[in-house]
Amino acid sequence: MIKAVAAVMLISGFSLAGHCFAAFQAKRVSVLEDIMLMLSVIETRLGYDCPPVTDIMKILSENPALSRLEFLKSCFERVCAGEPFPSAWRESVKNQQELCRLLAGSAEQLCVLGEELGATDLEAQLRKCEYYKKVFSAELELQKEKSQKYSKLFPPLGFMLGICAAIIII
Repeated sequence: MIKAVAAVMLISGFSLAGHCFAAFQAKRVSVLEDIMLMLSVIETRLGYDCPPVTDIMKILSENPALSRLEFLKSCFERVCAGEPFPSAWRESVKNQQELCRLLAGSAEQLCVLGEELGATDLEAQLRKCEYYKKVFSAELELQKEKSQKYSKLFPPLGFMLGICAAIIII
């Protein structure tokens, strides 16, 4: 009886882990989509009315579509408190651990973006926005492919690993 319960628990645990890995990959895609939206908003605002960085941060932090990018609110609060924008941006990104974990290597690119916003003339900022849109777009496409593959792979793989572990225990 105890072995049967243990086997069911193992199968359930591994199956759940497979679903969690697939969900993690899907969340990575949604965060990258939010970053692409953020870049579009920045580019649009710069192109039409060229506001200061603090105004752009206010617009971004109040945008409900970007609510998953929690570092925007933190950065805006830091800038309002008098911290220089580049360091406020970098620290806000670095302090959002989940974002850094989801973005992995792209988190550093996001930090560099903050150092370049507001530091040059309008044309250079628009070119940088275009550049980062290409960088994050390429990463988004890669992660979408992985997400499609892993959403089909991880749940059954977790289930099969659970069955294997249950067989070994029994």
